[in-house]
This record gives sequence, structure tokens and C-alpha cells, in this order.
Amino acid sequence: MKVGQNGRRLRAIIDCDPGVDDAIALMVASSPDSEFELIGVTAVAGNLPLQDTFRNARALMAFLGRPDLPVLAGADRPMTREPVPAIHHIHGANGLGGYELEMPIASTPTKTAIEYIIEACSQGPVTLCPIGPLTTIAQLLAKAPEVIPAIDRIVLMGGAAFVPGNVTQTAEFNIWADPHAAAVIFNAPIEKVMIGLDVTLQVGAEPSWIETLANPGHRTALAAAAMLRGYNSGSMALHDPCVPVFLDRPDLFDGQRCRVSVGTEDGSDGYGQTFATPDPSGDTIVLNKVDADGVRAHVAEAIFSLGD
Repeated sequence: MKVGQNGRRLRAIIDCDPGVDDAIALMVASSPDSEFELIGVTAVAGNLPLQDTFRNARALMAFLGRPDLPVLAGADRPMTREPVPAIHHIHGANGLGGYELEMPIASTPTKTAIEYIIEACSQGPVTLCPIGPLTTIAQLLAKAPEVIPAIDRIVLMGGAAFVPGNVTQTAEFNIWADPHAAAVIFNAPIEKVMIGLDVTLQVGAEPSWIETLANPGHRTALAAAAMLRGYNSGSMALHDPCVPVFLDRPDLFDGQRCRVSVGTEDGSDGYGQTFATPDPSGDTIVLNKVDADGVRAHVAEAIFSLGD
């Protein structure tokens, strides 16, 4: 059983913008064999507008047999910059590589993502796992700084510490989409794990591996394979799934403690860049090494654990 830094079982909330790799991350996090408890999912604008990411998150959790799990809508635009255009050319017209999921019956959310996270924190320590832009989490810290002691860690997918970016020469998409929010997170007095391009670009979703998921007798694996076939990322990297894999198997990763800052000057070459300075007293562990085969194996095992 995985435990948080306080010795209790790790309770995780995933903040996402599905997105094909977000969908695979939610599959991994939903595995009955996972040693952490997924207690909720929140959606943020990023890969697609909020109405689309919220729709996809709800449809995915229903498809995965978790319609009971809270799925709440978060931030619909960055803190200060103009919204980033939807990148349909990467994730397909519907954000899921063209794979169509049945939508659950519409219901009116009873609370916002921020209200839900505040409530969850009041019930015990929480690990926050943002795998999209960091807007919702930054707004949470601004609105309710009193929750900070209840946040066990922030384990995020984003940034490029010692490798080039994937949107600009220096910036990774999730950070570039809202660098001001990212600056709030990295300045917050919270333990953080940064799983950026330094690691995720090493974990490719090669066509041969994707085909190992295409088991005609397993609906979830077939869906994963179909989504990944429609994933037009140049690197075909399993970016977001690295976060739930890390929660289950931190032994597959390695990194170093750093102090991290973010470029927020609009128009500068460093806009959206994550500047990581190695420092044993830093509050961010920047991962830069990974057992890629081990991660892919864990992803496949988690998907195949999800029934038929």
C-alpha cells in the first residue's frame, strides 16, 4: 500500500485536460491493483476548451466503471494570458483520437473543482496530480491557502528542465499554456515532483507496443489502442501516464532536488520555460531518469486489470 508523507494511504486527485495521454493516465489510475486511492477527477482547459475536457473526463470515468467518482469542472482559461487554441491536430477532433465514448446522463455539478478539492483536503491529506495546465491548482492556492498543510505533494506532468520544449524551443505545453499559474505552484511551500519532458520523451508509445493492447476480447485495452492510434504527437510519448505510474512505482524513476522558477515575461525567449537549479534544499524533485520499459509494462498491466 502506498502511503503519503504522513504515513497514511495516499489519496489522489487528478486534474486533467483529456487528451489522449490523459485518458491513458486515467485508465492507469483506475486500476483495481493500484496501491493509491483515486478519490476524484477535475478538468481544466488545456488540450481542448473546458467544455470538451470536462465532457471527456466524465465520459472516461463512466466508461471505466467509475460513474460514482466525483468529476468536477475547473478553470476555463489561463490566469492572465489569452486561452491557448485547441490542438485538435494532436488529440483528434474530440480529444480522444477520434474514439467515441457514450456520454453519461447530464447532471448539474453541485460544486466546482476548487470547492471539491477544499472539501477533500478537509477530510485528510491529498496528493494533487495535475497533468494539464496548472490554472485550477493555482487558483485553489490563491483562494484557500489554508489547504496547503493538507496537500501531501503535488506530482505534476509538465516542464522541460534540461531538454528542449515541445511548443517552443524552451517551453513544454502545460507550463506554456499558463506560466503564471505554474509560477504560483513552484513558489508555493509544498513538496513537488516534476515529471517533465526530461522523462516523458523517453517513454514512447511505439506502434508495436500499441498493438499489444489491441486485444479483441478486452474493451478497455481496445479503446486505449484506438485512442493511441489517433494520437498525432510527434514523439508519441506517454506523457501523462507517467504520473500515476510514479505514484505506484517510484522505483522506475530517478531525479534530483531543485529549485524551479518559470519564465512569465510575455514575448521573451524564456516564456513558459522551467528553470531548474539543482539544490539539495529545493522543494521540487525534478525527474530525469526512467525505466521506460518498466513504465510501458505497468501501463499495459493496469489497463488489462480493468475488466474485459
